[in-house]
Amino acid sequence: MFHSRNQQLRDIERWQSAGWIEPASADAIRADLAARRSGLDLATVLGTLAAILIGFAVISFVAANWQTLSKLNRLAIIAAGLWSFLGLGIWLRRKGYPGIADAALLGAVATYGGGIMLIAQMYHMDGHPPDAVLLWAAGAVLAGMLTLSNPVLAAALVLFCVWSIMETAVFSSRPHVHWSFLPAWAVVASGFAITRWKPGLHLLAIALSGWIVLLGYLIDRSPEMYRGHAIVTLIGVTLAGLSIAAGPVIDRWRQVSGAMLMYGFSITFAGALALQFIADRHGEHTLWLGTLTLAAIVGALGWAWRTDNRPVLWLAYSAFGIEIFSLYLKKIGTLLGTSAFFGVTGLMLAALAWVAVRLHKAKSDTEDAAT
Repeated sequence: MFHSRNQQLRDIERWQSAGWIEPASADAIRADLAARRSGLDLATVLGTLAAILIGFAVISFVAANWQTLSKLNRLAIIAAGLWSFLGLGIWLRRKGYPGIADAALLGAVATYGGGIMLIAQMYHMDGHPPDAVLLWAAGAVLAGMLTLSNPVLAAALVLFCVWSIMETAVFSSRPHVHWSFLPAWAVVASGFAITRWKPGLHLLAIALSGWIVLLGYLIDRSPEMYRGHAIVTLIGVTLAGLSIAAGPVIDRWRQVSGAMLMYGFSITFAGALALQFIADRHGEHTLWLGTLTLAAIVGALGWAWRTDNRPVLWLAYSAFGIEIFSLYLKKIGTLLGTSAFFGVTGLMLAALAWVAVRLHKAKSDTEDAAT
């Protein structure tokens, strides 16, 4: 289940008021939540921005004085900036300032990337541009693994995503599936597994979800692209189904089944939308595709309500609105058919709402009887 820190504090107050937990226990829980709080402080945020800006300032200074500096001086300035940031980051980490240390390490990554571009220009290296981004990402992930810096690992993941997009669509004569992204993603994932940084897991899931959704447009290059988007939808359904069927087993390893459902549902809906409104351009399968999609959304709503998975609940609400509006735009020419479709859907949801109300009332009566 997903709860914000404020919601958790409100729940503790409610439980204490109801007499379910003692005041001392409530204070201990609040102290534990405060100790595990991972939010960024202002100094870390400002330090991160400052480090990145200073890193690019070094590169800009070299670029501005490009013609007046010798090659040796250019390389010396870039190397000095890089190693100064690295040394500062290590020193700050040892002094007990991990947030600002990560900012300095990000400055080193920025300096390293800018240095790659300037050195390539200096020696007139006319190679494959994505290779420079790959080299930058490789340096970033190496620094992140050696220092166990979560922000640096996150920057490496972003760079790998940029590299993959460049290889797939920007610098490719024919768009294709970029399988090389997967081992790069796995290297960053191993780093986040070591540091156990929860936001990193979400970044990994977002990156992989985007890569999977793009498969629908790259696997099948036919005008309809049914096969590609069907594969994407099947992957999403499989992930969502595993999170439901094997949720308790998964959560014994780590509490990720709820997030797994969220990303599985997102992939499923992205694939279903593409099937309906990109692959099925002539509307030949709109009725049954739309019905299946709405049924999946309603099922996700019910499961999210039952398990108190609020991110999935709000995602499903949003997906329902997007689906209905998209169907309306596609079938606006046949008003009678549209009216019948929406009428049946509305009656079905009204019946489900009545069932939900009855279940909620029965649950409340059970809780009242227990107290």
